[in-house]
Amino acid sequence: MQGLGLMNPKNVLKFYNELHSYLASVGVDGVKVDAQCILETLGAGLGGRVELTRHYHQALDTSVAGNFLDNGCISCMSHNLESLYCSKQTAIVRASDDFYPRDPVSHTIHIVAVAYNSVFLGDIMLTDWDMFHSLHPAAEYHGSARAISGGPVYVSDAPGKHNFDLLKKLVLPDGSILRTQLPGRPTKDCLFSDPSRDGVSLLKIWNINKYTGVLGVYNCQGAAWNSVERKNTFHQTKSESITGNIRGSDVHLISEVSPDSNWNGNVAMYSYRSRKLVTLQYNVAITVSLRVLEHEIFTISPVKVLAPGFSFAPLGLIDMFNAGGAIEELKYKFKACTKSDLNNGCEGYGTQVSGVGEDLITGDVAVVSMDVKGCGRFGAYSSTKPRKCTVGSSLVEFEYDSACGLVTLNLHDMPPEDLKVHNVEIEL
Repeated sequence: MQGLGLMNPKNVLKFYNELHSYLASVGVDGVKVDAQCILETLGAGLGGRVELTRHYHQALDTSVAGNFLDNGCISCMSHNLESLYCSKQTAIVRASDDFYPRDPVSHTIHIVAVAYNSVFLGDIMLTDWDMFHSLHPAAEYHGSARAISGGPVYVSDAPGKHNFDLLKKLVLPDGSILRTQLPGRPTKDCLFSDPSRDGVSLLKIWNINKYTGVLGVYNCQGAAWNSVERKNTFHQTKSESITGNIRGSDVHLISEVSPDSNWNGNVAMYSYRSRKLVTLQYNVAITVSLRVLEHEIFTISPVKVLAPGFSFAPLGLIDMFNAGGAIEELKYKFKACTKSDLNNGCEGYGTQVSGVGEDLITGDVAVVSMDVKGCGRFGAYSSTKPRKCTVGSSLVEFEYDSACGLVTLNLHDMPPEDLKVHNVEIEL
């Protein structure tokens, strides 16, 4: 005879504590708890599903907090309301069905599900978009989505089977990630479309960092739930690729990350895959065309006008999916210098001076100071070629593309452990 066992709620804390204390003693630093939603079917005679769930979650939270220093717990299969509302300390919740590496139907649907589920879940939990394999035909498709999800990034690779080129786009050498500040969610114009089966819609997912926005664009067409067969199946798509519009305003809080209270609405938009940089007004559209299972990531940075003809926008570590997540601090300073000072080097920072004579106006020098986490290729938009770039106290070489305004320089190593960040200064 087969059945389903249930631990008496009075003993569940003892059960969890004995299990978790053993796991902690052998080096495990967290747990994933699955199938919590089954409790809603087992509450008869035990106070009902809400009361039973409350007992279990109180015991789970208490045991996890006592046995794992970082409160390490991920909740899965827990979208029933009583589980969500009774989780007082377990902050991470799976936003989707599993990642199925051997099911080709599942990959587009997975990205759609995590994005739309995060509209609700993201306001009360830290959404987990699930593990994935870094060696997989859809690995970059999944990995880029995890990078802008606002949640944890982790893989379920078999030992020795890793794509380190991909992992380096997600994780820094010290194991940290460039995490966004919010849960990744669909843009407003995607909320009432069906990017998995209407044949015309791309899925756009937006998020923000401290000083930049990020926009992921995905073609998720070609597979959906089949109500007749009662499973996900492929369906015919109307065209080989889909073309959609993207704008800076697709990052709905883009104005809030601008360092300029008088921001004029211009943004620098850098595309991760095509390596192209454009500047345009935040409400002006450009087109992007993607085939099924293709994606593009855009870093969107508000442009600051420093003086007529001089403008700047940081991008971040442009070989990472979420480039702008590397920028921890951004400041604009000015040197008020005469022409003769510029010839001899100008010392002393001050406020920008204007209207005090032609010699002084032509000599103003702007310095953009940034604290940057991690290492790799750093990029920014500048309307003019920089005079010099420094990292810490050292002058560094840089490249400047005058056609689009892209400045790039290399941060070869991680910051010193006592500093945590590189101080990058670009003088215009």
